[in-house]
Amino acid sequence: MKNIRLFVFFSLGLGLVLSPVPQIWAQAPTTAKIAFASNRDGNWEIYLMNPDGSQQKRLTQNSARDLSPVWSPNGEQILFVSDRDGGHDLYVMDADGSQVQRVFKESALRIEPTWSPDGEKIAFHTKKPQWKPEWNIQTATIHGTDVEEVAVVVQQGGNPSWSPDGNEIAFVDDIDDTRRIRILTLSSNRVRTFLSHETPWMYAPAWSPSGDRLAFTWLKWGLGNGNALFVVDRDERGLKQIGKPSRVSLGPAAWSPEGDRLVYSERADDDNLQILTVDVRTGTKKQLTHQGSNMTAAWFNPNNLPVAPQHHLLTTVWGKMKVRD
Repeated sequence: MKNIRLFVFFSLGLGLVLSPVPQIWAQAPTTAKIAFASNRDGNWEIYLMNPDGSQQKRLTQNSARDLSPVWSPNGEQILFVSDRDGGHDLYVMDADGSQVQRVFKESALRIEPTWSPDGEKIAFHTKKPQWKPEWNIQTATIHGTDVEEVAVVVQQGGNPSWSPDGNEIAFVDDIDDTRRIRILTLSSNRVRTFLSHETPWMYAPAWSPSGDRLAFTWLKWGLGNGNALFVVDRDERGLKQIGKPSRVSLGPAAWSPEGDRLVYSERADDDNLQILTVDVRTGTKKQLTHQGSNMTAAWFNPNNLPVAPQHHLLTTVWGKMKVRD
């Protein structure tokens, strides 16, 4: 029996040694944080702030353009887009801005990342090699392996968003020279048009944390010179405009982990993009940023992590073992 215990303990220790270092030592924020991109210091960098806009802190320190941060499900890492090695590609770093690494060994134009809910895969909008200039949605592991094309889209489309149950990816594509939201079911490779009976020009779908609703930006007739955020049930019922029309960014909005607010970018009177939150129920808005242009916000709250243990989110093995004679 003691030999068995020693073997189990040794196996656990070996697993810790062989695991990737960022997954062992990275730590998630202990309080809710919003990651976003800002050019306030002269070039685009990744920042963090509290959900009320306080304590804004710069994470990346690079002369390149760093954009589109996305939290890993456990909050330990941030996936983002950067052109620090030439063209725009995907990088990952710890939540404190350290341990920056390229996701893929081979460079390509990859943008608009989203993380699978189990933290093991990512999806992104990318352009095929020059000899075949098509854009598509691809999936891969966070280590840049097992790359798979899952949908062909136009350059102005993309915006992939992975559903919380892991079964679907919402994205934007061209339908009859318009922009519409499409839903890909990964198990069957079936693609359907979402809200096909409504007028077109929909952008940037984002699943709610519970997966029962989608938020998106709509360039809809009757909104004047602006557009607006909308929320709808996944069964296409309960379509609702959130807040008054404005010059909302066509980039994605992100849900609060509680599902009661959206964080998004809106163009101010000085033509800079600023980040706001809006209450999904009341439409009440609050501006969070005021310096430079700010966009592509993503929200993380450690209090909303799953209670049940999930092997793909665990990074520490507790090795205390009671040995009985």
